[in-house]
Order: sequence, then structure tokens, then C-alpha cells
Amino acid sequence: MKFSYILLPLFLLLIGCNAASTDAVPATGFTPSAEKGIAIATITFEGDVPVNDIYRFFYNAQSGDKKFKKQNAGKIMINGRQNKEKGFNGDFNNKKSYLVVIEREPGSYAFTQYSYLDHLGSNGMVSSSKLFAIPFEIKKGEITYVGEMDYKDLAEKGTPRIYVADYYTRDIPEFKKKYPGVNWDTAVNRTPKTGNNGEGIVDFR
Repeated sequence: MKFSYILLPLFLLLIGCNAASTDAVPATGFTPSAEKGIAIATITFEGDVPVNDIYRFFYNAQSGDKKFKKQNAGKIMINGRQNKEKGFNGDFNNKKSYLVVIEREPGSYAFTQYSYLDHLGSNGMVSSSKLFAIPFEIKKGEITYVGEMDYKDLAEKGTPRIYVADYYTRDIPEFKKKYPGVNWDTAVNRTPKTGNNGEGIVDFR
């Protein structure tokens, strides 16, 4: 699905922050006594230069009533343009890997769709994927690791765009570096092995 993006000033306002995610670790840190829970993951891009200017990865609650689902829906937004040039600004792996932290009410969740804006400007086009489901759980007072989503910008038609895999031992040290105030050693590895692949969009490794 594509459409012309004409509300550019509002869009630029929304992406003004250079953070990889709309979510962040609580300022006071996170402890097992918290009422909510945290899910962590990484998003890694293939290639040295982003093909598009903006990427968004949407997640939604899969349990609870309509109000709960609305309150706990969210997205991870990544800016593929740095200092007016195409480029990544991630946390490690030559800036191509981004740390994702989602704090939400306990429940069943899933990443369900991605979209991208091919370029900034009045003629920019937004493309959205078919629906899929990369499932994960958020448990009260726990940190849950849900794996890496390896995103292939130049995936050929009929081949997966996102590969989900377990990189727990690689990723946990990176969370420690960025957020030293959180005890990431308590994170439980629950990388999903199955889910709705969206007719081949997602490959679970």
C-alpha cells in the first residue's frame, strides 16, 4: 500500500528526535518489583547505506480489551538520514544495529507490520507491509529478550524481508553499555521460533 505523504511539516516534527525507538528505559531504571515489564530486542539492517529515509516497526497487544490494546500499541521509528545524508545511527555493528526497549503492561504482544518512507519531501511515498506476527510476552517485573530482527532493505520479491534470530549473548552486553543502571543479567531469553510469517515476509531462525 502506497500513498503520497503531504503532511511533511507534521511528519518532520514527529521524527525530530534522533532516537531509534519511541520507547526508552525508565529514567529511574527498572527493577523486578515494577508493575510493568520490559521487552528488549535489536533491529539490524543489511547493507551499508539505508535505501529509505524513515522506517517504522509497529507492535500491538494481542490480549486484553480494546482500550488495553489502544493504550499499549506502539512503534519503533528509525531515521535513515543523518546530517542530510543517508546513513545509519544505531548503537553498534557499524551503527547498523539498534537497541529496542519496550516497557508495557503485562500481556501478549507481537510486531505486526513495518512501513517505510522512501524520501523526505512532498513527493515521498510511504509503503506498508502485509500483516504478520512476531510474538512476544511482557511479564510483570521481568525483562524479556525477544531476539534480533534482521531487516533486508533489498529483499527480492518472494523472499523474506525480516529474519528473526537469537543473538542473546551478543546483545545483552550492548544493553549493559548503553544502560548501565539496569541489571540486564536478569533478562530471560524468549526469542520466538514461530509466528505468522505474513506469507513469507518473516523467517524465524
